Amino acid sequence: MRGELVAARGEARDAAVAQAEVRARLEAQAAALADRLASAEQAQRKSAHDLDAVQAEFAAAQRRAERAEAEAALARQLLAELRMAPSARGEGGGGRRRKAGSPAPTAQQAQSEKLDQQQEDKQGAPTAASHPEDGSDSSDDSHDSKN
Repeated sequence: MRGELVAARGEARDAAVAQAEVRARLEAQAAALADRLASAEQAQRKSAHDLDAVQAEFAAAQRRAERAEAEAALARQLLAELRMAPSARGEGGGGRRRKAGSPAPTAQQAQSEKLDQQQEDKQGAPTAASHPEDGSDSSDDSHDSKN
């Protein structure tokens, strides 16, 4: 009996050692999986942050593209109006020229110039002397061709 008891204790000890080895292996796997999970969560947070940054960049680029499209449409509209303006006067584009570097006319000055141009068309004579402050005199044309 004593021999059987010693053998049973030996078997129990061997089984306990085997269980301890399995448990240690499982704990090591669990620790490795926990590390992988933490890394995956960190990568997921970084990806979410990167996605937010890319979405913000995309939204800004989209706004810039929309603004550029609007500016291009406005430029096309203004060009079309400018191309139509000389033919509306019946001159083919031969209006008075402004000195280089002078500021653009105000709405009131532009209206005044338009009225002057209409008077010129009716009378056949220039009216530049009536508005010398607008910088449009006969000497401007010769200076503009040099610039």
